[in-house]
Formats: sequence, structure tokens, C-alpha cells
Amino acid sequence: MALLTALALLCGALALVLGLSTPASAATRHGTFTPAPASGALADGLSSVTADGPCPAPAEAGEPYVKGVLVLVDPGDPALTAPIAEVAPGGPLGTTPLSGPLTGSGAGYATLQDRLRELVPSGPLDGRYELRLSCETADSEARAAYFSRMIEVTGESWSAIDQQATNLKVGSDSATPPVGSTFPIRAEIEPAAAAGTVTFLTLDDATGEIKELGTRELVAGKAEITATMHGTVNLSFPVLAQYTPADPAAYTPSQALETFVAGPATTPTPTGTPTPTGTPTPTGTPTPTDTPTDGPTDDPTDDPTDGPTDEPTPTDTPGTGATPTPTASGAAGADGTTGDPSGSSGSSGAGGGDGGATGSGSTGASPQGGSGGALAATGASSSAASAALGSLALCLLGAAAVIGVRRRKAVARP
Repeated sequence: MALLTALALLCGALALVLGLSTPASAATRHGTFTPAPASGALADGLSSVTADGPCPAPAEAGEPYVKGVLVLVDPGDPALTAPIAEVAPGGPLGTTPLSGPLTGSGAGYATLQDRLRELVPSGPLDGRYELRLSCETADSEARAAYFSRMIEVTGESWSAIDQQATNLKVGSDSATPPVGSTFPIRAEIEPAAAAGTVTFLTLDDATGEIKELGTRELVAGKAEITATMHGTVNLSFPVLAQYTPADPAAYTPSQALETFVAGPATTPTPTGTPTPTGTPTPTGTPTPTDTPTDGPTDDPTDDPTDGPTDEPTPTDTPGTGATPTPTASGAAGADGTTGDPSGSSGSSGAGGGDGGATGSGSTGASPQGGSGGALAATGASSSAASAALGSLALCLLGAAAVIGVRRRKAVARP
């Protein structure tokens, strides 16, 4: 089991390296940009760029975009980009289009040719690649907003082409759908005008092999499918979405991975509780209060008047015989009614019995705590198992992603 877990984690890491990266989904395409010149030698690269719109509002109001950065996108992982040069805008990025000459003399920059050689260490560089003009903050942390342009490399030259790179995003209403429930999985393509289909893939619970959830046609840049979540809490449900363009000459293929986790089952019982709130209607019972009012008014008037008139007569009898009084007190002593010690011991004995009952009740609470510990241990083991299964899922989906990337490269090459 330990070896299986280690292998699963290794495969998961390998899958991420091979070409799957969730941060890629966080990037948002806002349009295209025009390079100048439109073609040239690889050694010369680009001299200036002009985006077709301004940078959007930054994620943090206190950290606005201050410059644009031209980057080369790794075809195997769109989340990996290599900076080529930067552009200092002529005006506020939030109101004027990002435009200006490129400066690549700063630290961390390299020529277009050098960046391509990092992707292809040897052999010809021929193929199609994506360049992005990213909006960046002063601390160089944000590159989520970008403008895109595809270029074609032939020999030692490059040229801008009209084919547009696409960016695919995958999501749902919740990242943790309840166990055993059906939930929607949505894919959204950028740009929204891109036509084609999206295929959704996951792992089969029984065989562990990749299976297709379905293929949907894009409508207004979106496609949706319904899946059924695992029956085990905390178990991962990876979904790989692959976009196939209807016109490969106009748009590039793309893919995205999203992992959902089975959440606890929802309990619909709270929704029924409001119905018992109608019980306040029995508050109409105060109406019987009229009957007791008649009873006490008659009884007290009769009882006290008769009682005192009869009792004075016995008071005369003890007065006539004074000697009997000592014999009465002696008789009481014989009966033991005045023996307080016996009576008090009996009451204390009853109190001891009640105390014992209370003790047994408190003892009954401790086993519940023990059962809680057992549940906690079960949750820990379930979490460990789900980690291994989730990593295996990434491994298999990683293999599928690599195949998709290779196909994309093959289609992209002239």
C-alpha cells in the first residue's frame, strides 16, 4: 500500500510537469495585439506592439497595472511563460490601449530566438507559437490578463498569422459537490467566437481507466455536461476538457483540467421543520379558565364556615379530663413517631439512591466520546486513500493531456 501511494504521488507530480496546470485556467484573454513589424528575422524579433484594448481593472485596487510584458507561451503548459521584453505605456492602462516600443534590455528578458531555443534545444524551430502581451503590476506578480497573437516560424524567420490561440476554462457550481449527486460541469472558451466541440474525460471508478463523460457542441462559447459524483466523501473527481476547433486554421486546440472533491451529503430535513411551527394554535386552551373560577368561589365559602363551627366542640373534651394528657404523650413515644433519627436515616437513604442514578447517567456519556474518536480515525484513513486515488487520476489524465498536446503541435505545424 505504501508503495502504491508513493507511485501515485509520483505519477501526480509527473502529470503536472507533463502539461497540466490549474493556474492556466486563471488567465483571462482580453483580445489580440498587433506586432510591428508583422514579420522578420528571429534574431531581430519584434520592435513594438499595440493591443486592441486597454488592460482591465486589476484584482487589487491598490496594485494597478503599470506596464505590458511580451511573453512566449510554452505549448505544453500555457501557464508557463518566458518574458521577452516589456512596453512602457503612453497613458493609463485602464483607459488607453496597451501600446508602445519594446525594451528587452532589463534583467530576466531574452530574445525571441533564445526563448524558442529553450523550448526546442536542438533541431529546427519550425511551427506555430503563441505570444502574449500581459498586463503586469509593479511587483511583476500579475499576468492573469493578456492579449494574444499567434506567430509562425519557418527556418530563421517569423511572421504573424491570423490563427487565434484559445484558452479553455472548466468549472461548476461548487468545487465540492455532495456525494452521489449529479452536478454540472461547464467549459468556456476564449475567444467566445471560437466554434467546435468540447470533450469531457475522467477516470472510471471500476477499472481506473480514462472514460469519456461526453462531447458537447460549443454554444456562445460555452458547453455543459452533467456528471455523477463519487459515493465516498473527500474522493477526487478529476475532469479533463479538450477543445477541438471546427476550423483548425482559425483557432488552436486547447485543454484544461479541473479537480472536484466529493463533499458530504446534504440533509434536506431542515426544510421540513417550519411546518411544526403551526403548533402555537393550541394556545387557545386558556378558554377552560372559566370553569375553575366557579369551583373555588363556591368551595372556600362553604368549607371554612362549617369547619370552625364543628372543631370547638372537641376542644371542650380535653379540658374535662386533664389526666389523660400524660398517657397520650407516653403512647406517642411507644409508637416511635417522635423518633427523628430513624426517620432522617430513611430520607438520607433515598437521597443516596438518587445520587447513584445521577452517576450512572454521567457514565453513559463517556462511550459517545469514544465513538467520536473512532470516526475521526476513519476520516483520516479515508483522506489518505483519497489522496492516492487523486494522484493516480492526475497521472492518467496527464498521459491523455500529453497526447493532446502532441496532436496540437502536429496540427499546428505547416
